[in-house]
Amino acid sequence: METLESLMQKQLPPGGVVIPGGRDMHMEVIDTQTGLVWMSLEVVTQQDFDNLELDENFRPVGIAAARMDAALFRHSPNGEGEPVRERIISGHHFINVAAPGAAKTLPGGMIELMVNKAHVIGFDAGRSLVILRMPEGDFVELVGDADQDHQLPLPESAILRTIELQEPWVVPLPNPTKTLWRFGEKLRSFQGPVTLPEGA
Repeated sequence: METLESLMQKQLPPGGVVIPGGRDMHMEVIDTQTGLVWMSLEVVTQQDFDNLELDENFRPVGIAAARMDAALFRHSPNGEGEPVRERIISGHHFINVAAPGAAKTLPGGMIELMVNKAHVIGFDAGRSLVILRMPEGDFVELVGDADQDHQLPLPESAILRTIELQEPWVVPLPNPTKTLWRFGEKLRSFQGPVTLPEGA
């Protein structure tokens, strides 16, 4: 069986960026002039986020721990074949990871955003993952944990199910990616649609 690291390495083109830290915390800001989202490359703390000093063109998006064990970005939005865009913001190293579209509130209350991004995620064997199953496909958890999922305002005809991974699972998310969010104190996000591992 190949390792998650070796499987992810096969997905990394020249100029792509591997995100360190696994399930550690990263923060994001948005450029209000361009609509581009920038994510901290290094692992950060809540204090780092609270102490951000942003100029008038930027506003904070949030800070959260991801659910995947590995992640990389092949390129920045609309930058296929080019290195991922990088810059220093408030003393931190950021990379341009996404260009979200307009938000849409779904029946039940979750927020849908279509996101232009070239994002590959990976999960280790042995993981238990929550999947949001909708009529248009399966969406894998990317942000937050399941402790409040019984209170999630699920979209119409959607259900939650849990899968157990027998092998490492690498997921190149579609571009654009449909992202479903519950904002608030307990941030939660499912993204896809994805093809589940065989037998899941």
